[in-house]
Amino acid sequence: MNPDQFWTSPDGQILQIKNKDAHTVVLTLAFRPRNGGELEFLRAHLAHLHFTERSTLARIGIEMMPHGAPRIESNRLVLEVDAFMFDPHFPTAAFFKKLLRPGVPAGRLFYAPDAAKLSTALIWEAVQDNRLKLPNTISIDRFGRVFLTPHQVRYTLNPRLQRPEFERLVSGEAGRGYLDKVQVRHETDLLSVPPHSGVLTSCSMYLKEHYVVLNRGEGNFGIHTGAVLLDPVKTFGTNIMLEIYNTGDQPVVNPFVSVDIFRAPEPASDPEFKTLLKKRSRLSATAAQLYRCLDENPPPDTNGPARPKTKISVKGQSATMENRSLFFKAGQDFKAIVAAAGKHCGHRTLIQALDVAPDNADTLLIDYFPNLLEHIELLTRIQRGNLRRIIFRRPSRTHGFFLSDNAHIRLENYFAIDLDVYWLNSDLNDLFLHTYKKDHGFFLREELVRKFDETTILAFYGSAIGLDRAQTGRIAALMEKLTGFIGSNIGVLTGGGGGVMRLATETARKQGALTGACFLEIEAQAPEIGVDFFNTFQENSRHFRQKWFEVADFCIFNVGGVGTLEEIGIELCNLKLGIRPRIPYVFYDAKYFSDLRRQLREMIRTKRAPAWMMDYILFTDDPDEVVAFYRRTLNVL
Repeated sequence: MNPDQFWTSPDGQILQIKNKDAHTVVLTLAFRPRNGGELEFLRAHLAHLHFTERSTLARIGIEMMPHGAPRIESNRLVLEVDAFMFDPHFPTAAFFKKLLRPGVPAGRLFYAPDAAKLSTALIWEAVQDNRLKLPNTISIDRFGRVFLTPHQVRYTLNPRLQRPEFERLVSGEAGRGYLDKVQVRHETDLLSVPPHSGVLTSCSMYLKEHYVVLNRGEGNFGIHTGAVLLDPVKTFGTNIMLEIYNTGDQPVVNPFVSVDIFRAPEPASDPEFKTLLKKRSRLSATAAQLYRCLDENPPPDTNGPARPKTKISVKGQSATMENRSLFFKAGQDFKAIVAAAGKHCGHRTLIQALDVAPDNADTLLIDYFPNLLEHIELLTRIQRGNLRRIIFRRPSRTHGFFLSDNAHIRLENYFAIDLDVYWLNSDLNDLFLHTYKKDHGFFLREELVRKFDETTILAFYGSAIGLDRAQTGRIAALMEKLTGFIGSNIGVLTGGGGGVMRLATETARKQGALTGACFLEIEAQAPEIGVDFFNTFQENSRHFRQKWFEVADFCIFNVGGVGTLEEIGIELCNLKLGIRPRIPYVFYDAKYFSDLRRQLREMIRTKRAPAWMMDYILFTDDPDEVVAFYRRTLNVL
């Protein structure tokens, strides 16, 4: 480890709980280093390690105060903290002690060396270069401290929440996304913190290459809870939560917080990229050879009938359907794999392959993506210690290139049990890994996963019908302006067709951006498959597919027909219901969408839509106005 680089530990868990008094418990937290070298580094820097509480705990009113520095016990770091409620009015106050159980993730340790801290000049340079987006209410002093005022908004927890919901939040079973949906937003003209109470509020912040550490303060403007660390990439949006409480006898009016900004360690991007590229190339070549072997030397029908453990069929499908399969160990030479498989490559069904899978096999090569009954057989028969990945080449027996909504659910199941899924896609002539961003899965080349995680994605909606020259020029100009505002690490997601979708994809590619598509099985729109990340959906999964656009950070609506109109309706409903955070929506052709603007105003006038929605909607033809609208709506510099 480099002593000049910022470092964070994995989540520490509660090891022991002791009652201190009626309002406080003492927690012993355990943190396990990733390796021996990390442990030795930490041993030499124990006095410089800090604790950051898990933000979910702070958001339900639980505060944690550490007792000094961590210590080393049995090759792990141990830290004691006091846990108490910072505001007795929180609904968890009556039972918060019972929420804190052994094994519960509580927070992390971090190391923040002065060498990684940004000076005032470096902070301002990063802001101007769009590598760092901070609230538009900041002041920066000459020591590099950034002072910011939160939004004029406060949040409370939904009063209908009961103890079981809080138990799922604390255990980690329900994530921060669930908490975002169940908290209630209250606009206020003046944010204040009454004596001996706390407030949940928010700010806007977009981090890509930096950590932010909130200074807890001396209490003059309230004290921020122990959830003080904001990570790069994860800290992205207008709803970055701040938890401030007031221990004094007088109110705090318009609290502010101060933060220090640290440079995140530079990823070893080129070596990692090259390593993953070589790994994927080797696996792709082996899989292609094995599929060729399966085709040229098909398994015979003389191996006896397949004997499933679950003897049922669903909609004409069963686990005994032909699905040529082979188990092998990744990294082995192709000839060695074929020699071990015998005269004929593989087996006629997945069940037969499962029955004779070698003990050292870690990879399942399968013709069709497993159907429901094959999925059940796979989960019940295979020892989880062995299988690491599945490779398939056909998504469906009946729909070719397109996955069913049930297949997407099975992909989620495989992800949940740490099984990698690869698609050797003959249409794209490459091997793609299935990975998740914002809980939605996409296929992409494995070496691009990190870039995909860090990319700001724009959803471009519009018609597959071609555009005129003026419309084409406006969209190209908009992409250029947005790249300048957001930064180079940008991506575009479309429906994968022509017209607006093709233009947005081609323009993004010229800007060096990632391109993506959610392909839908429709005769009128053949998929245009030259993209970096994608997923496919069968014709009866149109509304299911729309949820995948939630991976996008921002939405831009262009000239389109009834399909685009349907997507507009879903997205605006998502905004109203809080499924989407309150982000800017741009309708990029003011004349074309003029009737829609009148209709929205009428819905607001008749109280069929909330008035605040118009604050997040812009109708324009001017790319500069779009950027100004983004800055204003996102509350960033």
